[in-house]
Amino acid sequence: MIGKVLAGKAVVAKAVGGATIGTAIALGSMTSAFASDGQHITSTKASAHTEAATYTQAQAKAIALKNCGGTVQSVSFENNAYTFLIHGQDNQDHHVKVNAHSGKVVKVEKLSFSRSEAQAVALKNCGGTVKSVGFNDGVYTFLIHGKDSRDHHVKVNAQSGKVIQIQSAAFTKAQIQTIALKNCSGTIQSSSYANDVYTFLIHGKDNKDHHVKVNAETGKVIKVEAVKFTQEQAKQAALQQHKGTVQSVSFSEQAYTFVIKGTDNVKHTVKISPQTGKVC
Repeated sequence: MIGKVLAGKAVVAKAVGGATIGTAIALGSMTSAFASDGQHITSTKASAHTEAATYTQAQAKAIALKNCGGTVQSVSFENNAYTFLIHGQDNQDHHVKVNAHSGKVVKVEKLSFSRSEAQAVALKNCGGTVKSVGFNDGVYTFLIHGKDSRDHHVKVNAQSGKVIQIQSAAFTKAQIQTIALKNCSGTIQSSSYANDVYTFLIHGKDNKDHHVKVNAETGKVIKVEAVKFTQEQAKQAALQQHKGTVQSVSFSEQAYTFVIKGTDNVKHTVKISPQTGKVC
């Protein structure tokens, strides 16, 4: 469902599109077989490849902090650019992008609304319990289990503080999860939601990872597919890029996304393809 802001209230209408929401699953909630760094991998080891950058992450970090003084909360690397989340000396969060080849700052964005402020806005429009939150392109996306016992995705613009979309599902995530497990028995590692479809990563009893897609409106399974590289193999590939501790992992059809707290005390985001085992 899409919620449009009208006189400060959200009006619910049929969704025409949705943004991908990766629901991160903390490693502490996984089975011990997958939370352990020392698990033996019996199949082909995942390989990893990263495009060489002229500026190291440490150099890019120094450049970012010169432009926005504060504390680096996390960092990711994509499309030849480092993106730093910095909690500034003004007590606000900023996203700073540094080109890895030129060393130039290509974007500095200050968020007008903090996560807690945006969450308050979301809950005013959709009462319930916040289960997870994501941030992309200046928009917070909250997964809220509503008082109506349904799941809702509420998008709040980080600059205006306005609700720009409310998307509701006919089935709750728990109900869809049960359907997925009936079709592919095993342990759910992570899940994502987009365009009225839940995608679950399930480690099956065959010791392989599978992604299962279920329509949130009809409850029908629309895809079951085994992936070539398991989450554990992808995890090892990610840790080859940044040594440290994996704090969370999410899964979409295109990639495993790991958040790693590095030995440099900075959070890193690493994406690994489930089909090639390479950084993507």
